[in-house]
Amino acid sequence: MIRLAKPWIGEDERRAVAAVLESGQLVQGELVERFELAVAALVGRRHAIAVSSGTAALQLALKVLQVAPGDEVLCPALSWPSPAHVVRMAGAKVQFVDVDADEWNSHEEAFRGARGANTKAAIVIDQFGNPARAAEIRDALGALPIIEDAACALGSRFAGGPCGSLGKVSCLSFHPRKILTTGEGGMCLTDDDDLADKMRMLRNHGQLGGEFVVAAGNFRMTEIAAALGLAQLQRLDEILARRRELAALYRDSLGELVGLQSTPPGAESNYQTFGVVLPQGRDRDAVREKLRERGIEAGLLSFAIHRLGSFTGSDASMPIAEHLAARGLAIPLYPQMRNGEAEEVAAALSGVLNG
Repeated sequence: MIRLAKPWIGEDERRAVAAVLESGQLVQGELVERFELAVAALVGRRHAIAVSSGTAALQLALKVLQVAPGDEVLCPALSWPSPAHVVRMAGAKVQFVDVDADEWNSHEEAFRGARGANTKAAIVIDQFGNPARAAEIRDALGALPIIEDAACALGSRFAGGPCGSLGKVSCLSFHPRKILTTGEGGMCLTDDDDLADKMRMLRNHGQLGGEFVVAAGNFRMTEIAAALGLAQLQRLDEILARRRELAALYRDSLGELVGLQSTPPGAESNYQTFGVVLPQGRDRDAVREKLRERGIEAGLLSFAIHRLGSFTGSDASMPIAEHLAARGLAIPLYPQMRNGEAEEVAAALSGVLNG
């Protein structure tokens, strides 16, 4: 079976984890701090706050921006549900924003049109590592706080700088399907000293200077996770280059057969996920099963969040998100993948679609 994704774990990671286990310092120590400093430098942010997951990062971002019941938060309708779920968990209303049919991100016009009197913040997603139109969205939203969901976008670049550099707070994920993995884990990035101090306090039971000053949970990252992340950072350039090589192979092989994601002018994707949109009339689940019969694992591309059970009763109409969720497939792509395997995937998909 050619798997959809595989984390790249080698001897460097194994040695790094073994060293942590031998040290006895397993949580929130020197390695977490080193990992934070390295990622902050990579993205060009003043502060990085490591946490237990990408979802935890989003939760802290909403908390320090004081999103509360009665507020609305703009959120793209096509995504893994975490961004919308954390808004609901904060007691606020999700104001869904449809996405562009080519780039699969929400554009500035859609954000501008969805903004209302109670809008407190906007979540901007770099879908599958494809950079959003950062400058245009920033101009369209003015002073409205932006949370960049860059969960998939480490190593991607906007036309004007690295993904993770947009807005008041940017959020990363280090889930096993992401560019770098720490098992589970996430990170908040900001240039605001006050917000950074608050997020550090909130991730650690509300402690400040040894005192518990607010009621808060535990969102800390382990030293084991940070050791994995630091080891993987050493070959980030190799990971990115290989993903882009494989994506180019797929684009050359499949571009006339399926719909592919477009990248904004001047931007560069890391191809965290390589998605295809099937032609009209093709049954997505049937194609997926036929690929599995040929030894190839394909996944659902994404979700139209407003149509999920967790948003039962939503009357939002997001036709492009719904189309992409219904017809989209994610196909295998990971840096250890051989060219021959990618060619096998492309040939199998072509064969299925051509009958």
